[in-house]
Amino acid sequence: MNVLPNEYNFLIPLKTPSLIRLGINKDGGYIVDKDILKLSNLLISFGMADEYSFEEDFLKYNDQNNLIIFDYSISHTQYLKDFFKNIRRILKLKRKFSELILCVRNYINFIKFIKNKKVKFYSKKITDQIVSIKDVTIEEIFKKIEKKNITLKIDIEGNEYKIIDKILLYESQIDQLIIEYHDTHKRKKEFFENMKKIKNFFHINHLHANNYQKYNQDGFPINIEITFLSKRFSSVNYKKNFKYPLKVLDYPNNPNLTDLEFIFNE
Repeated sequence: MNVLPNEYNFLIPLKTPSLIRLGINKDGGYIVDKDILKLSNLLISFGMADEYSFEEDFLKYNDQNNLIIFDYSISHTQYLKDFFKNIRRILKLKRKFSELILCVRNYINFIKFIKNKKVKFYSKKITDQIVSIKDVTIEEIFKKIEKKNITLKIDIEGNEYKIIDKILLYESQIDQLIIEYHDTHKRKKEFFENMKKIKNFFHINHLHANNYQKYNQDGFPINIEITFLSKRFSSVNYKKNFKYPLKVLDYPNNPNLTDLEFIFNE
């Protein structure tokens, strides 16, 4: 169990009693507040790839819920490329036929998912400035959305650092914010700056280390999943929680590796 230096104490979560897990019990599942989730009517997901159990569970939770997804890493073209790659490798005896079947099944499931009338999927890259037709900015997204009570999930492999200032311009519309932060060992100063900005408007509600990477030299996880809850919900019963992961709620992202443990210095 890694005991974190005192400089991390400003990240001690204010845990609420109604936390639940949406998504599978490995990489792709995230923790949210159940009571606040009841108020949500829209999930905006930045980064989905081919694992969208979190998004599926969100839609199941409330009949009124809708979903908007932005992810340039996944598309019909990408699935077709994978299909033909599998065929070539099967012909070279480098891949099993069952893997091709799995590829086809995944593609069919993807088509069914994005054809759901409650789902809008865009193969677009979230960025702070437009440099190609594949790019989309935060301003472009939110100027078309009038709804409040939004849950926003961000997993965009390091680009999260660039967009926080823009995200916070729309904080009054966001109830819950789930972000996976990457490379904190290389970007510690930037990570701290992001956290302080976000904490002006949100409480940290939950933390979980992604065990595909290990710890920084100071014991903090290199990749960390963070759930934030808007400070507008001042009547919520908060309680400081120092030790992670949490039993029942948290599971290793990579089930073949031990989950990363850490504790704040009380």
